[in-house]
Amino acid sequence: MATINLVRGMGSFFKECEHPESRWPRCPHEYKIRYRNAAGRQAEESGSSTQGKAKARLAETHQARKNNPHKAERIQKYSPTQFKQ
Repeated sequence: MATINLVRGMGSFFKECEHPESRWPRCPHEYKIRYRNAAGRQAEESGSSTQGKAKARLAETHQARKNNPHKAERIQKYSPTQFKQ
């Protein structure tokens, strides 16, 4: 897998366990990612088993948000539509 460099504003990845960061590659716990969604709200996902997969998912969400700025502006202006019966 190619190396993915994280740019400012892309998001972050981390683990919520008692192990120090230097031990994360050998730690059995899953990585979590935190980023801003299209509406500008903070979102968090877990389930990445490796650091590379976590970075790839961050890059994917960042690229999707970057490629569709009009939707992000519309959602931020009008908020997500909720349908209730």
